[in-house]
Amino acid sequence: MRQKIFTLIVLISILFINAGEPVDSKNDHVPGQMIIQLKKDSRSGEGNIIEDFISKFEAVGMKPVKILSKRMNIWLFEHIPDLRFERTLLAAVKEHKLVVEAQFNHYISLRETEPNDTRFGDQWALKNTGQTGGVVDADIDATDAWDITTGGITALGDTIVIAIVDDGFDINHEDINFWKNYHEIPGNGIDDDTNGYVDDYHGWNAYSGTGNIISKDHGTHVTGIAGAIGNNGKGVSGVNWGARIMPVAGSSTIESIVVESYSYVYEMRARYNETNGQQGAFVVATNASFGVNQGNPDDYPIWGSMYDSLGQIGVLSAGATANANWNIDEVGDIPTAFDSDFLITVTNTTHDDEKYLPAGYGDTTIDLGAPGKSVLSTRQGNSYGNKTGTSMSSPHVAGAVALLFAAANSSYMLSYQENLSELAFLIKNYILEGVDILPSLQGITVSDGRLNVYNAIELLLTPVLETSVDTITMTLVVNKMDSTNFDLTNTGTISLPYAINIGSLPQWLTINPDSGALGAGETDIIHVYLNATGLTQGLYEAILNAENIRGDQVNIQVNLTVIPASGINDDNVGAVMFDNFPNPFVDQTTIRFELVNPAFVHFDIFNGKGQHIRQVVEGRLGNGQHSVIWKGLDHSGNKVSPGIYYGRLKVNREMIIKKMIFLPG
Repeated sequence: MRQKIFTLIVLISILFINAGEPVDSKNDHVPGQMIIQLKKDSRSGEGNIIEDFISKFEAVGMKPVKILSKRMNIWLFEHIPDLRFERTLLAAVKEHKLVVEAQFNHYISLRETEPNDTRFGDQWALKNTGQTGGVVDADIDATDAWDITTGGITALGDTIVIAIVDDGFDINHEDINFWKNYHEIPGNGIDDDTNGYVDDYHGWNAYSGTGNIISKDHGTHVTGIAGAIGNNGKGVSGVNWGARIMPVAGSSTIESIVVESYSYVYEMRARYNETNGQQGAFVVATNASFGVNQGNPDDYPIWGSMYDSLGQIGVLSAGATANANWNIDEVGDIPTAFDSDFLITVTNTTHDDEKYLPAGYGDTTIDLGAPGKSVLSTRQGNSYGNKTGTSMSSPHVAGAVALLFAAANSSYMLSYQENLSELAFLIKNYILEGVDILPSLQGITVSDGRLNVYNAIELLLTPVLETSVDTITMTLVVNKMDSTNFDLTNTGTISLPYAINIGSLPQWLTINPDSGALGAGETDIIHVYLNATGLTQGLYEAILNAENIRGDQVNIQVNLTVIPASGINDDNVGAVMFDNFPNPFVDQTTIRFELVNPAFVHFDIFNGKGQHIRQVVEGRLGNGQHSVIWKGLDHSGNKVSPGIYYGRLKVNREMIIKKMIFLPG
């Protein structure tokens, strides 16, 4: 019967690390403490898993202090503190068969970025310290998010633009960075950039069909919430400090004006896409703090379709719901009753983290809440003041969308360029998934919560693609074939398509499936087929690259060793087992291996720098089980330093390498 021979072939030059000598420890964690996640104890009759674990580390006094998570089996352990060798000990703990993950118990300090804007202390919506009599932390966690990014430019260098559709804007306000169309010459009566809009240097006024932006207080206030300049020593801060604001005057009671307003935004972003950023504007979000009370979406199909059209070119839109305690699911509203994957609908929350009573709600129509009562922002004439309404809530979300685009890494943004609507839709999902759940919004909004921009960014930045292995190694006789598999898992909260590519497309390697979609928490089993037909003896290597649509990547190294047919027993060649016990060890470790056939054997020890330490075995041995002891001595008989070492077993043409950890006695 053919036996599968799996060996771990490790390139010493790559994996050897400088762990053989003591390493100075940083004062960033509690001495003598580790946080360790252990495997679940599903065994019977073999004792307690905690006792099994600590018995292997008696020499350092390892013992549990408390359980941190019963469900995930995470514990706080303590041991004899010895800063000289603690990283070696941590490496040994990580290698233990019962350990899922281990780390030091680090010290934590509060970390957040606060701007120097003179009125920032009054902006409870961004950082609520109870300054207005509300509940501490009833805010969108903006200061935590700003520690990651303050916005303005994407990882690929695109200048982020938020389009605000409103009644008018003070475009000379010193605390707002308004976008300019530098391809247009203002006031010459010519459509210089041939975009269909004459003199749109400052933006567009859909009321008059000109580029003359009228000054209004409402639009100026809304604009400052989304994108007032942060940390400039003046006034207030917006959710996104560095985004440019595209002013579009068009929140009219006449629907055609609204459609024209969104059409201008669509044109400018479409041109940006088509010209690779040479013209137009990189608009990622729009905001509508206006609407039609109890409007029926069926009566407004053109307006409603604008959100889907914008979404297809990569733009999300935020919309404020009605300023009345209505169930929008029942009575309707425009725009917040529109059914669009690219529209985020917003109700009003207070400094007490309660839904503001005169604000709409809806289990299927209203996505989330955001601060909207007595919100401080910019006003006309370089002034500042408070306003209340869902009009103040939705620009928090528009600014948050822009901030997520600023936080996204280059992989995400490269994928976004190829999948505009899909990756924009993911941004919406991260915002909804990242909310702080509020009792006052549970059951009456889609997300059950209030905007938390920091949580949304964390979801965006956390890789969610995992594999069960990082290396596949197999030995095959010429003209034989075999297969194995691995798990591909989506650890996130959103369904994601994926694809697996094979570098250099080797004929000897195929997989199934090579693409698919994983729901939240789902796993696909990927079958790997290796075929040595027609190959000559030697080592063959390939890389499997698994990538999801948002740009997360995981690589798996595939190593195939092809050996010639012996004419005696082709499927039973060389070593089938190599182990050492105990590992980690203090005084000595017993190295055990098994030979299928008699063979010439070399067993050598290397340190973490790849230097040869000792030859333990050299000679011909018979088939069956063998064992030798290494007492931590080098070739001169001197005790080696505690650290990580590698045992290399060479049997005929096969080579197996295993990590061994030597602890201080």
